Amino acid sequence: MRIGCLELKAFGHFTLQTLDFSSSLPGLHIVYGPNEAGKSSAMRALYAWFFGFPLRTGDNFLHQSPQLLVGGSLQGSDGRELTFYRRKRSVKDLFDQNDEPLESSVLMPWLHGIEKELFTALYGINHDTLVQGGQGILDQEGEVGKALFAAGAGLASLKPVMDELAGEAESMFKPQGSRQLLNEALARYKELNTQ
Repeated sequence: MRIGCLELKAFGHFTLQTLDFSSSLPGLHIVYGPNEAGKSSAMRALYAWFFGFPLRTGDNFLHQSPQLLVGGSLQGSDGRELTFYRRKRSVKDLFDQNDEPLESSVLMPWLHGIEKELFTALYGINHDTLVQGGQGILDQEGEVGKALFAAGAGLASLKPVMDELAGEAESMFKPQGSRQLLNEALARYKELNTQ
């Protein structure tokens, strides 16, 4: 599945804006821009389009909640295309380009059963998730962190390396220590300076 376009008909500060991702070439699309350009709003619109609007939203400051509307088209590898829209409603929020209601089950084959949380983790990369992912790698948490580190460093696990480095550092210096190499050198330096 590929996203052909994302239509921000009435969402956040957007009115009748379209992000066109159509291309004859396969590849990765990166949405970038200055602060406050609407990148995060566009990502929230994508989540709303796929998974429905949250009960409460901050994206209704220009367009009132009943007018919020996002849509677009998906393209399958077999050439099929699905165009659909979603309004902020508690029921019957999904409809086609002819304003005919759609069942939410129509999206299941396109999203391959992926829930919002997994979709966000896999495809919703932003500054915060990059920082959290980096911390996860350092903390040796999460399968993705382990796999990325192992692939990048050629090591099976980061924890033994971190433990070894911590042990080596502790043998060299401790803030309240006296027998470590640097502690002994600092004590000798102070002794020589007081004579």
